[in-house]
Amino acid sequence: MQLDLVPSLPYIGSFFHRVMYLITAATAFEMEAFCRACSSGVRFEQLLTGIGPVEAAVQVTAYLARASTAFKGVVNLGVAGAYLHDHQPGAELLEVCLAEREVLGDLGICYQDAVEPLRGASFEIFDTFQLNTHLLHRAESLLAGAKIAVRRGTFVTVSCVSGSRQRGTLLARQHRALCENMEGAAVARVCVQFGLPLLELRCISNLVEDRKLESWQLKKASARCGEAAALVLEGLSHD
Repeated sequence: MQLDLVPSLPYIGSFFHRVMYLITAATAFEMEAFCRACSSGVRFEQLLTGIGPVEAAVQVTAYLARASTAFKGVVNLGVAGAYLHDHQPGAELLEVCLAEREVLGDLGICYQDAVEPLRGASFEIFDTFQLNTHLLHRAESLLAGAKIAVRRGTFVTVSCVSGSRQRGTLLARQHRALCENMEGAAVARVCVQFGLPLLELRCISNLVEDRKLESWQLKKASARCGEAAALVLEGLSHD
């Protein structure tokens, strides 16, 4: 079942002037890269979510529940693994990507060659989230103005990093997905609950192939993501 990232429940900040964005990242090195790139005049709050969907959901929920700040929205940033596609080009190493939607990719019934979504008449499963289109288009425009090429598409959130090309291909085909990460859909679900728009921006640090850590570029991808996210936030702060 899909949830759109539009205000569905009244976040307390809705009744006041929203003054800044909450920036979320899974790890310190991803957040530090953003903070280094962001100009000192831009106001924001930052939150390390930790790794994985459970920790991300807990940390973002707890932070927003006790926050006194009236946030304009949430910007989730970090690195991602790009899926390889047999008959079309996919995202490349160090390419900046924007999420159009987020999917909980391994929530379901796991078979050898598929993950079947959980469905049933007696319960609801929220596993797909359409992200805020205004923030998406604005970010794309800001990055284009800086001559930074971006790729848009579906991001898949997983609890287990795909360690083989076969696994990546399975998820890519099932969801027509661009890349995978471990927190995005969890942050999206919390934003729906609090009625906050979400922008997710990631840079490709590795290809989803048979695991080959020596080819990963975490440091460069974090730096590039931080620079792109800082540019976007500076633009959003003046809107």
